[in-house]
Amino acid sequence: MATASLELELTTAGGADLNDFVRIELFSLRSSRHYQNSVQATRRVTVRGIEASPFDTYRVMISPANYRTVQFFQPMADGQTAKPEKATRCPVDPRRVTGIVAPAHSALDAGVQSILAQSQIPRFVSASGSFIQGPDLYAALETSARLKACLLNIAKKSSATVLRDGKSCLDHYAGMVRMEQDRLFIRTTAALFEETQNSPFFHRVDSALHQPIPGFAMVGSYKTLDRHGNLQLTFQRNTAGDYVADVDIDAAQGIEHVFEVLGDAVKGPTDPYDVHEILLADQHLDPGYSFVFPQAATVIA
Repeated sequence: MATASLELELTTAGGADLNDFVRIELFSLRSSRHYQNSVQATRRVTVRGIEASPFDTYRVMISPANYRTVQFFQPMADGQTAKPEKATRCPVDPRRVTGIVAPAHSALDAGVQSILAQSQIPRFVSASGSFIQGPDLYAALETSARLKACLLNIAKKSSATVLRDGKSCLDHYAGMVRMEQDRLFIRTTAALFEETQNSPFFHRVDSALHQPIPGFAMVGSYKTLDRHGNLQLTFQRNTAGDYVADVDIDAAQGIEHVFEVLGDAVKGPTDPYDVHEILLADQHLDPGYSFVFPQAATVIA
């Protein structure tokens, strides 16, 4: 009896070779047949000896060691080799990431360097009580990889979002006053607020879920029109006319829509590592850093 084969092309979110240990499982939708294989995969993998008698559809589940589990449905026929139309992209599993490799401060966009130089963040102060700024602030983020990832994500998306005045959102940012893993609070001006209001690339959204910093009041929230990975600017103003923008990238349900991953039950703030993958795969924007995974140890069976 002839059997079917399945040819897979496995990549990261950015299209690079996956280079990971992978468990591949196939579940027939017509019978109880279930195949399971484990392999150290570079990019292309072929699974043979699949009974399709004579036609069948299988649920294919790809479970890499360091990336999220991806699944899809694949029709198969005896005697033929099935191949998905597109490469199977596997986004990183944030829980497997132990750190990031980010650009040196000197290699950062001038706009990012300017933000770091002007920042006044209460959680980052020196022993003398002064604010840590510039290269020292960037170095301090080594102990909080997700904060650094959030900064690089938002900087990349903001620099790619150009307004009617010919400047990007990044060009309008001053220093940060607060950092979280899913958002930055950045001093800005009325000019950015007005440009965002009048930009055809933004639309107004509800700001009820955003809390102003002390002394400021909400004046409006705007989000880009992207299907996934939207840049959202939520503006606050004090009585002196100073502006702060709560800047975040919305990844709500994005990871499940951009990639064919299994649903994730993890709750909490948006993970910047998921945002990194969405920007790469959906918008071709590279935030400029890569992931570090646990080091493999020697195993003796």
